[in-house]
Amino acid sequence: MLRAFIWIVLLCGVALFAAPMVLASLYLDQRGVELTGHVYSKSEYVQLLRGTWSWSRRSEVTFEYTLPETGGVSFFNVAMEPEKYDEYHKGQTVKVHYLRREDIPKLPGADAMWQIRLLPHVRLAGQHAFAGLQAAMSPQLKLGAAVVIAIVLLLWTWRRSKLPGFAWAMGVCIVCGIIAMMFYDFPRSTPRPVGELRVAAGKVKSIERIDELLNTNRSRGLEAHQPVDVVGVEFVPQGFHDSVLAVDLVDRGSIQGLVEGAPVEVDYEAARPRTAWLRTATRTFPRRNLIGIGEDGMLYIGLLIGGLLLCQLIGKGVKRLLTRR
Repeated sequence: MLRAFIWIVLLCGVALFAAPMVLASLYLDQRGVELTGHVYSKSEYVQLLRGTWSWSRRSEVTFEYTLPETGGVSFFNVAMEPEKYDEYHKGQTVKVHYLRREDIPKLPGADAMWQIRLLPHVRLAGQHAFAGLQAAMSPQLKLGAAVVIAIVLLLWTWRRSKLPGFAWAMGVCIVCGIIAMMFYDFPRSTPRPVGELRVAAGKVKSIERIDELLNTNRSRGLEAHQPVDVVGVEFVPQGFHDSVLAVDLVDRGSIQGLVEGAPVEVDYEAARPRTAWLRTATRTFPRRNLIGIGEDGMLYIGLLIGGLLLCQLIGKGVKRLLTRR
């Protein structure tokens, strides 16, 4: 009874917090006033998740607008896909929708949340509520969800039909799932530029280093047999006003003097300039690291089997000594 009461209290608290957020986002579509804003700045950078070997590129645009209540200037950031990001330029005029204080939902806590800017209160014109959620539903995510649902339905049908081998099927799915999760973000070479190649001079904006594989926040993982540099290169493609950030994964040490700010040359695709490779760099790390993981795995398995055999021999020896006595 007490546990059920605690769950009810927690659910009510979540509902009280989430309801103003959801309604304010909807109200912003329906009651938001249109204001004029400007592009204040643009930024692209490489983000490497600490404790993992996963990386991502972030493209953010900062917009400024004038608050109708005070006349002061305020800012908000919007993360965008690179293609959309390239459509904006510093100083460009844009339209934004703004939710005034008198138009927020009349719910407990909504006014306080609006004052500390916790409620959704501004967005670009043309965007709408839950647009970010829709953008997050990438084809890869949809495919992964479909595969998981299909496996769950298959296992459920298998179980309900009382077919033999269910435990083996469950074990195989769990092992395959763990392996897939471990190697989903395994460092691989970025796509090679192949169509309508062009050469550009740029500079190294950032260098992230991958020295360990299969590591987590709780374990160090395995030392990479070929360390990897995740290099962000900033350059202005032909016909572009602003620079773009290309990301290339290369073997550590394959380019001498590779440091932040160093001048470099890249080959890139004219239609997709972020598909670019550093010239003269090598990219043998996927093969070398996979082979290294295989060798390490075989070594650990051999040590485990050797340890078990040694323990068995020691046990037999002790048993013989006890028998002689």
